[in-house]
Amino acid sequence: MTIHRITYSKEPKRANIINYGCNFNCPWCLYRIKTKPEKCDYLTLDEIKDKLNKMNIEGANFLGGEITTYSHLEELTCFTHENLGLYTKIGHTNGYISPPDYIDEIGMNIKCFSNELHKKHTGKSNKPILKNFKNIHDKGVYIKASTVYIPNLVDNEEIKKIAKFIGNIDPKIKFHITGYIKIPRTPWRSPTYDEVLNAKKIAEEYLDNVNFSWYSSSNEYNTKFSKTLGRVTNYSEL
Repeated sequence: MTIHRITYSKEPKRANIINYGCNFNCPWCLYRIKTKPEKCDYLTLDEIKDKLNKMNIEGANFLGGEITTYSHLEELTCFTHENLGLYTKIGHTNGYISPPDYIDEIGMNIKCFSNELHKKHTGKSNKPILKNFKNIHDKGVYIKASTVYIPNLVDNEEIKKIAKFIGNIDPKIKFHITGYIKIPRTPWRSPTYDEVLNAKKIAEEYLDNVNFSWYSSSNEYNTKFSKTLGRVTNYSEL
């Protein structure tokens, strides 16, 4: 797996370092329908360091695909954190591979809590993920969690188990529930607004800070719910 793109965010002053590829095979993942970048776009470690060294930035945000599959991640995060003095963040990861020590913040997506369900749909056990989640928190890294709500697959019962697991570690950990966006050739539908809202209420039994995203193609719903705690987005704008 390799880095193929670096972008710049003006606010905050941050470089986004983007990896291609993943070690999971989730059938509901939007990345599965994206086009693979050309090999000529892949950047060497020296090229990445050189580009970052020339940028006027205060933070480095590592993204994917699955960024922990990048073989030089430890060296690169050491460079951003120690050499450049940047706030170093892993924007999202599935958490299967333990992240490097040189990070200040991490967003971890817990696919589901039931191990057999996890293995069936991702190809991997979730035991290393749950272990890494606790270890990362215990190291003092700022950690946020998320889960995709998928009706009849990862719904209320799984959300409850995940929220309880996180709450037993620290109920103040932020937890985000994302309503599944249906992609072609998958059997699951997108959830309704009420389903995701109900999942949020279930998670709040164990956690202090829960929010959610729900995507709809209906402008009527966008207008109605745009000021609620959930972020409502027009599907056509994605």
